[in-house]
Amino acid sequence: MIFALFFDALEKDRHFRHSLNMRKAARPMPPKLSHQWIDLVDLAMHRAVARKIRREPRLFKRARRTLARWEKARRACPPPLREWKQILRDNDMDTVLHILTRPDDEGQRLRSTAPFCGILTDQEVQAIWARYD
Repeated sequence: MIFALFFDALEKDRHFRHSLNMRKAARPMPPKLSHQWIDLVDLAMHRAVARKIRREPRLFKRARRTLARWEKARRACPPPLREWKQILRDNDMDTVLHILTRPDDEGQRLRSTAPFCGILTDQEVQAIWARYD
C-alpha cells in the first residue's frame, strides 16, 4: 500500500516536472529585425533546406553548381567559397546538412555564405517568414 502511494506520487511528480520542462522550451522571441532575430530566421530557413534535401537528395547537387557559378562570376574563389568547396568535397550529405544547421556561432558564420540558395520555393520561404513576422 505504501509503495503504491509512493509510486503514484512519483508518477504525478514526473508529469509535473515534464510539464515544467515543456514550458521552459518556449523561448521569448528576440526583438524583430535584431541580429538575433535575423539569425533565428536564417537558421529556420536552413533547417527547412536541410529537411527538403533529405526528402529529395538530388537537390544536394545544386550547392556545388551554385559554388561553381559564383566562382565563375567572380573569376576567383574567395576564402568563404573555398571553405564551402572543401566542406562539400570532404563530407557526405548528412554531415554537410548538420554543419549547415549548427545553432552555434560557427554554423551562423557558415550559413552567411552557404551555397544552398534556390532550394526552397518562394511559397516555402514566405511560410517561414510568416512564422516569424
